[in-house]
Amino acid sequence: MMIFHISKLFLLFTIFTTFLYFSLSYDTPTKYSSILGPNLDKLPTQDKAIELFQQWMKDHGRVYKDLEEMSKKFDNFLSNLKYIIETNAKRKSPHGFLLGLTNFSDWSFQEFQKRYLHDIDMSMNIDTMKMNDVHGLSSCDAPSSLDWRSKGVVTNVKDQQNCGSCWTFSAVGAIEGLNAIVSGKLINFSEQELLDCELSGGCNMGWVNKAFDWIIRNKGIASANDYAYTGNKGACKASQIQNNVFSIINTYHHVEESDNGLLCAVAKQPISVCLYASQDFHHYSHGIFDGPNCPVNSKDTNHCLLIVGYDSVDGEDYWILKNSWGTAWGMNGYMWLKRNTNKTHGVCAINAWAYNPVKFHGRNPIISSILEQQ
Repeated sequence: MMIFHISKLFLLFTIFTTFLYFSLSYDTPTKYSSILGPNLDKLPTQDKAIELFQQWMKDHGRVYKDLEEMSKKFDNFLSNLKYIIETNAKRKSPHGFLLGLTNFSDWSFQEFQKRYLHDIDMSMNIDTMKMNDVHGLSSCDAPSSLDWRSKGVVTNVKDQQNCGSCWTFSAVGAIEGLNAIVSGKLINFSEQELLDCELSGGCNMGWVNKAFDWIIRNKGIASANDYAYTGNKGACKASQIQNNVFSIINTYHHVEESDNGLLCAVAKQPISVCLYASQDFHHYSHGIFDGPNCPVNSKDTNHCLLIVGYDSVDGEDYWILKNSWGTAWGMNGYMWLKRNTNKTHGVCAINAWAYNPVKFHGRNPIISSILEQQ
């Protein structure tokens, strides 16, 4: 990024005063591509960088307490912008991923990582993760593409706010999907109850399998309407709030660690997954993400999401992932992640830690009975 030759104080004052003008008189957002180019890979001039920051502040409702805070955030913005432009210039295909200005573009990666991406040591739970119950479904009659959203079994994108509670959203999303398939009722269940009541998890880390274990012991969880999300770990109110009967699960399975195993699982229901989210997740905008900065042949994880389908475009296969960072991130809260690769654990270890909750009718999983009748 080019060096500014005017004083920083004067520059920030210019940004602040012009932003007020934009807020009052500029209603139609300028597309960022008009400044950065259609592929968001064009270095802006000094004036254009200021204009971009002003417009981004307006689009995301940013108001800073003073010039010192604005100075820090503007520095972060410029650093992120440089990373975005340099990364997009390396795009490999017309369908490859592009980074962009998200709702986190004034955060440093260190701030983002501290808030949202916490290393999850899965080895600590290996005795409780039903590793002896890995379901090997590497062969199945799966459709060529599937989007569970179109079948009405995926709730709206949620926002975990300033709390690293992705594990609760991943687990709850999988149960919401399973219930909608089985009962025909799409119900928002309570992530907050898991956050409050699963003792080993919180805003800094948590485990999907332990979330399922707690729900099984508790015979379900409450609906989100009855136990609302606050974004902070608080006192457990499970004994005070009634469970929603549709949230009951009987067990869960660890999905076979392969592309085909995960495909067969997703063909049955939305699947909870934990993976390694690299710095590129901070700025992901759209396209098929292939994890260029994820560890190679590693099962390390730091973030959990929900697979809600899969598809292909011009021979490039991808998963459809639902995130919990609000709709201003990615493709209205979703991302595409490359599948069918030669990587041992898939892109960013997506094949390593996938789970599906199960409801029983007698001794048989209900979901299998339903699929066998189709």
